[in-house]
Amino acid sequence: MSVVLVYNSASGSAYGLKSMRTLFSANNIRMSHAFTIKQLHSRSLNQLIRRGVIVAVVGGDGTLNAVARLLVGTKSVLFPLPGGTFNHFVRDLGMYPTIEGNIEAYPNASVQKIDVGYVNDELFLNNSNLGLYPFSLIERKRTKKVIGKYAAALLSAFDQLFVFRRHSLIAEGKKLRSPFVFVGNNIYDIQKSLIPERVSFNKGILTVMIATSSSRRALVRAIFDVLRGDVSHRDDFVLSQATSLTIESRRTRLPVSFDGEVKQLSTPLRYRSMPKSLNVLITKQD
Repeated sequence: MSVVLVYNSASGSAYGLKSMRTLFSANNIRMSHAFTIKQLHSRSLNQLIRRGVIVAVVGGDGTLNAVARLLVGTKSVLFPLPGGTFNHFVRDLGMYPTIEGNIEAYPNASVQKIDVGYVNDELFLNNSNLGLYPFSLIERKRTKKVIGKYAAALLSAFDQLFVFRRHSLIAEGKKLRSPFVFVGNNIYDIQKSLIPERVSFNKGILTVMIATSSSRRALVRAIFDVLRGDVSHRDDFVLSQATSLTIESRRTRLPVSFDGEVKQLSTPLRYRSMPKSLNVLITKQD
């Protein structure tokens, strides 16, 4: 058994090349090549991917996203290892929460084809958002060096809720003003747990949540109803599923987040699912 390693020493993980080589060796897995996240566009890595290899990636959701872009539509397989702060993708797949647990379970792992989402030309494994969340990410990046990641995330979220921006949008031909739009890769169940939980990875579906709340108080109430698992009675929150979605705006560019990163994207925003386009090696907890 052999893998190609991609790692990101800046993603919050303490696992560098030496420790990863030791872990793989202890579990009879040969590391044939190793690349840092800054070497993603190297010729040798791209030749390996075209040939068809297992790419073990240590990092957070942003690092996994960057590697997945190279693997989509190829024979190569993504082996995600939780080396970031939140690790939403690994958690949603039901994999072990530690790098050691996943490497030890490697012999019994299985390859599955999963969907990815796109907003314009930007891939997302988990979800994409516009409105409140992207602005909170921008603010978080400004403050995390001073107060740390978790405190910065909480502070920026409260700050953006206090500012309370609403965007004038047209979603699938319907005019609305929204402080927050969520587009998730595949089906999310808001009734299964406190936090909306992803329950599929290969249905070719996008979960769409659009808040049209006109005040901070109404938005907070809508959020609590989502956490309670029931928004059917609300006329300021839409929960739907689609294979594609187009969002228009009077602005030529909007800040849009995907897998924890944020960019200014040109409008209209065109969301779509690309079914079963990414091979993923998945371990399952006992």
